[in-house]
Amino acid sequence: MKKVVLITSTYNGAAYLPAMLDSIAAQTWPHIDLYVRDDGSKDDSVKILRHYQKSFPEGKRILLVNDTDQDWGNKGSHQSYRYLIRHLPDADFYLFCDQDDVWEPAKVERAVLHMEQYPPKVPVLYVHNYYVCDGDLHIEHTLPDRPSVSPEEMRQVNLAKVIMTGTWGGVGMAQGFNRLLKELAFDQGEITPSVAVDCWISWVVAGMNGALVYDKKPLAYYRRHKGTFSSGDANGLLRYQDWSRHRKRHCSNIVNGIRDYHRLYGDRVSPRRAAFLALFDSSRRLGKFFYPHRLRNRLPDEIAFRLLILAGQI
Repeated sequence: MKKVVLITSTYNGAAYLPAMLDSIAAQTWPHIDLYVRDDGSKDDSVKILRHYQKSFPEGKRILLVNDTDQDWGNKGSHQSYRYLIRHLPDADFYLFCDQDDVWEPAKVERAVLHMEQYPPKVPVLYVHNYYVCDGDLHIEHTLPDRPSVSPEEMRQVNLAKVIMTGTWGGVGMAQGFNRLLKELAFDQGEITPSVAVDCWISWVVAGMNGALVYDKKPLAYYRRHKGTFSSGDANGLLRYQDWSRHRKRHCSNIVNGIRDYHRLYGDRVSPRRAAFLALFDSSRRLGKFFYPHRLRNRLPDEIAFRLLILAGQI
């Protein structure tokens, strides 16, 4: 039986935590450890977690990392996740889990079966389709299907577009990864706090020529409400509203992510990718502006990014 660890950081999630934890308890995969770090909640989140610790079914456990180090401070979402990841045990597979989503019962089982198609020596990122919902879990739509990418195909992937897209490898709540990718992404050195963990892990699997395994079956209900941290793979007006509201955060994610990536992996990637990292880790605005490869899929996005480069924000 492969060891599976789920990872979540909670923050004032009392309104949604029971539904999420019920869906974890109902997973068909029999042995699951859910590692949780509470990021300084002011509501009943911790109380709910402790209640479920006592009532979780046999074979499934909730482990509250705060109990180990007594660090209950607020670090922010990405930093809290990275802190949590550093305290995880060795496992075969890991899956991110958001406090306000609900999983289909077969999600973990399908994730394991999909990731097992590659040997442990290949870094693997798994991502599944999901239902985009409102705050009451009314389904609005699913995402368009996308292809999986083999290690051989990954060598031709444009790392610039991967990094500029941010969530090229899916949003965190839909991601799973094997032990090797966890070690490559999070055990190589410090990462700037503003860099998003779900973006980062997809950048690493691309640059290291790993495998992206896509599961077209919707396996979770992605709840978007007023407190949602990001709009994720939103489309249309919501997509641009999110970028407008959080432009500084998104640009910081890209700029600091490239700097960290160049420092940690610049000598391990292909010459073309190394040249991209060196250029965008510099102050050469015109060089970046005239970078001869596409940065985004959509033309309006491409124009916007080039203008952000000229403005010195990327």
